[in-house]
Amino acid sequence: MHRYLIIILSVLLVGIWNAQAQEGKFRKRPRSLFKQPDCYCTNRGKRIELGDFSCLYVDGTSYLAQCQMALNNPMWRKIQDGCPTTRLETKHQTSESLQKAESN
Repeated sequence: MHRYLIIILSVLLVGIWNAQAQEGKFRKRPRSLFKQPDCYCTNRGKRIELGDFSCLYVDGTSYLAQCQMALNNPMWRKIQDGCPTTRLETKHQTSESLQKAESN
């Protein structure tokens, strides 16, 4: 009788141990354990991070583009034709506008 009890207990223990071992194989790992690739775009040799904007010059035309991911590859997505620019006034233009303001 004791012999059957020991056999049954050993079979149960082996079954439980095997189930736990199988569960450990297929358990999902946290995302923090996976290294994510370092993806970025380049423009004229400079690194541009995902989501950033840059002015691209291609075949004599310029356009504003954003660095994005498409099918696991970084790529440029055209946002608008032309590039936004800022206008800097020269000293000569500034002095003319000051003289006009003083004369009024």
